[in-house]
Amino acid sequence: MDELGFEGTPVGRVPEPVATVAPAAPPSPGTEAPEPDGRVRGGFADPDALAVGMAQQVQRAHAAVVEAHRAISAWQMRRVTSPASPPAAPRQVPDRPAPPPSQVPGGLDFGRALSNLKADWSANAKGRARDSEPAPPSRGAALTPSPSDWSRLGGPAAVVHAAAARLRGTGPSTSGHVEVTWHRLPPSGPVPVPLRTSYHPGGTGGTGGPAHCDVHDEEDRRLLTVSAGPASGSPSDRPCTARYPREFKPPARTSVDRLSAGDLDALARGEGAAVLGSAFGQQHVAPELRPEQWPERLLEEVSGIAPRGGHWKQGSLTATTRPAADGDSWPFLLGAVTETLRVFLFHRGVHLCLPGAHAVPLPDATAHVELIGPAAGPLTLRVEVSGTGWIPRPFVTADAEVTAADGEVVARLRDVGVALYGRPELDPWLHVGDAGIRLTSGGSPAYSTELHMAHASEGDVAQLAATSGKYDASLCPVRPRLPRGDFLMIDRGVDVKKGTAADRTGACGVTEYDMPPDPWYCRENGARSVPALALMEISLQPAGLLSALALDVALQHPDEPYVCRNLNGKGTLLRDADPRGTTVTQRITVLSVTDLPGATLHRYRFELSTVGEPFYKGEALHGYLTQAVLDLQQGMDNGRCVPPWLDRQGAPPDGLRRLDARGDARLGTGRLALLEDLVLVPDGGEHGAGYVLCTKPVRADDWYFDHHFFRDPVMPGSAGVQMLFQLVQAFALHTGLTDGLPGPELGLVTGEELAWTYGAQILREHRQVRGEVHIRKVTRKRDRLLIRADGSVWRDDLRIYHVRNIVLGNRPAQPTGRKGSA
Repeated sequence: MDELGFEGTPVGRVPEPVATVAPAAPPSPGTEAPEPDGRVRGGFADPDALAVGMAQQVQRAHAAVVEAHRAISAWQMRRVTSPASPPAAPRQVPDRPAPPPSQVPGGLDFGRALSNLKADWSANAKGRARDSEPAPPSRGAALTPSPSDWSRLGGPAAVVHAAAARLRGTGPSTSGHVEVTWHRLPPSGPVPVPLRTSYHPGGTGGTGGPAHCDVHDEEDRRLLTVSAGPASGSPSDRPCTARYPREFKPPARTSVDRLSAGDLDALARGEGAAVLGSAFGQQHVAPELRPEQWPERLLEEVSGIAPRGGHWKQGSLTATTRPAADGDSWPFLLGAVTETLRVFLFHRGVHLCLPGAHAVPLPDATAHVELIGPAAGPLTLRVEVSGTGWIPRPFVTADAEVTAADGEVVARLRDVGVALYGRPELDPWLHVGDAGIRLTSGGSPAYSTELHMAHASEGDVAQLAATSGKYDASLCPVRPRLPRGDFLMIDRGVDVKKGTAADRTGACGVTEYDMPPDPWYCRENGARSVPALALMEISLQPAGLLSALALDVALQHPDEPYVCRNLNGKGTLLRDADPRGTTVTQRITVLSVTDLPGATLHRYRFELSTVGEPFYKGEALHGYLTQAVLDLQQGMDNGRCVPPWLDRQGAPPDGLRRLDARGDARLGTGRLALLEDLVLVPDGGEHGAGYVLCTKPVRADDWYFDHHFFRDPVMPGSAGVQMLFQLVQAFALHTGLTDGLPGPELGLVTGEELAWTYGAQILREHRQVRGEVHIRKVTRKRDRLLIRADGSVWRDDLRIYHVRNIVLGNRPAQPTGRKGSA
């Protein structure tokens, strides 16, 4: 420190700062005293000497601040590591004159210096802090910190240790079961001082209930509660409760599935690109907005990372650690599992969406630690992720099993949670458009990130810049939203333009969607190709976002429920593209805006492209409707009940066949198993070329109600269209049309325009959904098959969708290679 000046510039050895400042010597006879700014009357000081002098003064100020910080840290750790002791009496300090508050040793006016150097200090603060930190020691195993060193493991570790020390000193043994509950967002950096711990023997007057310790911050707010009690036996198996667990789609992907000690240290320093790949780089971000440097690590290595592994198929990790030799073992184990989950979040690239990303234990959650045997020697952690999400900030929860070197289980942990927050943690705004943290696939700053899309889907939409402070979402929670969970098919905003001020036409939005290499809708589609449902959703979802950001549609009718519905549209596949594993660019342009009483209609043009080339385009009409206007929808026949073609026949047609499509994987599985009871007439229908009718009940737990939309559950029209495509495919399979084809899988056909019209909606309370298709023409030329049809969907007795030009054909072989970025 003494050999370097500000920003590492050599200035020669500077005297150690002293407690008092000696008065400056008077100028020698015949010389002029320098002015305060360094000038000499009649001339200027030597520039090099002036620079050295300024650097010396800043250095002295910096040294004084560092020394004060060390003293505070030492005092703080004495308070944290001795919570059971009574507060120490104030230390007597010999009387001596105190320096003025604005002065620091060396004679520098610190307040003025901070004011003058504010911009430079802010831009380089994080870099200076890292430069001044001593390099971590090289080691092959995790350090074993003594109790007084717990601050090196971060603020949460110090708070937990304070509770553990208090329980160890005054409470029961914590060798059985421990519950750790964070009541507030815990600190990630230095522990706020002073901390206060309080021990409660359990229940009223110490009778009943587990003994526990509370930790309070400097404002006497309860931060943490740790309860200790006897072991409760083996934890019961917790089966996956979700029929279709959400698949967390990461902002960045990597093939790296294990991390050495050196890799973990590099991640701690913010060198994500060097460890995980270029997609994790953040060199474009100002130093103070990059991820916070990780505390001292506890893990020796992470030997395996499986993003879809574990009991819940949400992810699993295997890591090794070496526990501390003294003190309680449960804080160490909890810290090691917490660190493993932090690695998981950074491995998934979640930090790319947050300025100053740092991990903290999940607030308002309780973690359970069951101690079974002595935790000594090297330990293996097997961590299974049980849940992931974005709201209110990205988080992960997991269970873990800890085994010793001989394979014996020594501990089990349940419901351990970690969240990633940015700086500042409690800032309620998400700052759409001004963070510049996330990059688009083209390398430019994204207008909005995956975190913004999550809030537009199911978070607090008042946090988004376009709507903040304009209405109270708690009083009127039903607003236009993006779909939720796995049905959300938009990731980042690239650009938005508001169009002309007069009629709002010409507004344009560009967004991106990273299509996974193996998305659920392709795995569950019988043809394994990208289904019509996905293409429609990828095309139409950005329209709702554009209306919210560019046209402020969410602010219309702020005091009553206001929903978004797609009313009609058309789309054409331009070329045989395989967008899986690439970034799909979504472009939306407003063609017209029509304001009506209780409604606004927006017509858009959309285009999807990948690797710089369009592959799908069309137009759509969205209606933003009050509940009163939505109730006026009358279906396709002006409110008349017009039954399907089959029900209008006087007698069963010739060749009628009844089929059960349940379990037919060729038509769709999982969420895309949309068919049940079928009636097929080979020569039936309006054109005499074939007919299929499907009937199935509406179930309150149908998967799409929880995904489309938040607080406004409705069956998406794209699911009804997909049902009709599957009916055409069922007709081909069960009439032998695909027999002998080299590629029997059927998919969309290039150059064919699909058109749809929606006239009402399907909700949980409805009883039945029916779909029918009328085959118009079948063309079979050698190895090529083409089937053309029209179709409709019924809700109970009302026809509500009409779809024209449903065309399926056997697709040529897919290209062997794909370009793009994910």
